[in-house]
Amino acid sequence: MKSILSLLLFFPILAFAQNTLVIFPYTEEGESICDNYNVYNTKMVLQTIEEACIYNAFNVIETQPRMRKIQAENVCHLRNNQIRKAVMGQRQKSYIEFSYALHKTPKGNYLDLYLFLRDANSNDVFVVQKMTSKKRYSSNVKEFAQRLIQLNFDEFKQQCNLARKNGTKVDISSMEIPSIAPAQKTDYAKGKQPKPQKGSKGAKEKEVVVAPVVEKFPLSDVDQNIPTYGNVNENAVAVVIGNRTYRNNDVPEVKFAINDAKMVKSYLKYGFGFKEENIIYIEDASQADFNAIFGIKGNAKGKLYNYVKPNVSDVFVYYSGHGAPNPETNKGYFVPVDTDPSLIHFNGYSLDTFYENLSLVPYKSLTIVVDACFSGSSEGGMLLKNISPVFIKSENKVLRDENVVILTSAASEQVSSWYNEKYHSLFTYYYLKGLQGAADTNKDRKVTLGEMKAYIVDNVPYMARRLNNREQTPEITGSDDVILIQR
Repeated sequence: MKSILSLLLFFPILAFAQNTLVIFPYTEEGESICDNYNVYNTKMVLQTIEEACIYNAFNVIETQPRMRKIQAENVCHLRNNQIRKAVMGQRQKSYIEFSYALHKTPKGNYLDLYLFLRDANSNDVFVVQKMTSKKRYSSNVKEFAQRLIQLNFDEFKQQCNLARKNGTKVDISSMEIPSIAPAQKTDYAKGKQPKPQKGSKGAKEKEVVVAPVVEKFPLSDVDQNIPTYGNVNENAVAVVIGNRTYRNNDVPEVKFAINDAKMVKSYLKYGFGFKEENIIYIEDASQADFNAIFGIKGNAKGKLYNYVKPNVSDVFVYYSGHGAPNPETNKGYFVPVDTDPSLIHFNGYSLDTFYENLSLVPYKSLTIVVDACFSGSSEGGMLLKNISPVFIKSENKVLRDENVVILTSAASEQVSSWYNEKYHSLFTYYYLKGLQGAADTNKDRKVTLGEMKAYIVDNVPYMARRLNNREQTPEITGSDDVILIQR
């Protein structure tokens, strides 16, 4: 097996700022950090803490994608500290660790949540904060954790700032910290090598190679001060897809697609009141993902259809990624990450099927936001070589439904621009900026579709010309009186 130095080369070395955070589940000696990551409730608590950190303007290194890569490469038998260093990189100075325990009593259940600030090199503890929830007749660990984090995160952040300044350590050797190890463990913690996969020759150790993790971007103005809806839209359902990295080497990446998708999801949760469990969120969606979510031609009953409460649910669909045309038919397609654009008719996801299946979903209202171009070109380069601009044709009753709002980033023959300075696509940036309040021209704390349309049309075409010397004309349909967000 390669040395730990080789393992550290899994990921690019970044110059981490002091407000960069990495979050791990508490793992005792003799337990496996990989096992702990596989516990469902652990993933839910980790996600909650990461979201709180992002909301509070920290740069967060997402550990779960990196842990999946480590597990895929069969190196979980290494020491936990080696794995942590591989995830963090060499320059990270501290990290957050958490543990939790759900207690069930006849008078209701409650959650204990522990947060630790640790030194990345020595693993010394600088801060310990224990939080205990009120009793409820619920076993939803994520909801417990979300409430505790909302109430206590500011205090934890203050303690961390003081600890960094004073350098005081905390002895936790006598503390009874709950273990989150799963009931059934693998042999990782015992130091055993994983068995060779079938078809491998002998037990020779292979060189570990893990693809780089998606770059994290600094926060822009639309990533902070997200407007608060105030109420929970109990039955609202959303699909959010960000396709950045394509498996075909000839297909350029969509640099900010995942950044766009993450922030749209945050606006849905905090700005629109969508519940976490009602948001179908996918990064780098394959054709199978599109089929599973939206259904296939002739059968609309995919995951979205099944999530919707008939005539009660408001539905929101967002896509950021590539689109492509079929030059022979003038039909448009979403480009899943496993697609060959030259065979888009066979392995893309048809816009006609998309709109047709959405028309069969029994929504109360439907909002569609598509940040993609269908011209065969893109900001990152050409998807299809040697083609002329294609004017996409798509007709469906969804396009004429008074309960439907559709916002697309550009005309079908145009290219959707990036806004590099803001780390988002140009269209999504101004869409979020409008929701944040910039589109509220009459200052009544509501943003209508009419106001959003005027704001986007005033800014996106101008900035596309200014930044890239190209035409980009967003297309927006729906009643101007529709309220998009109300604070």
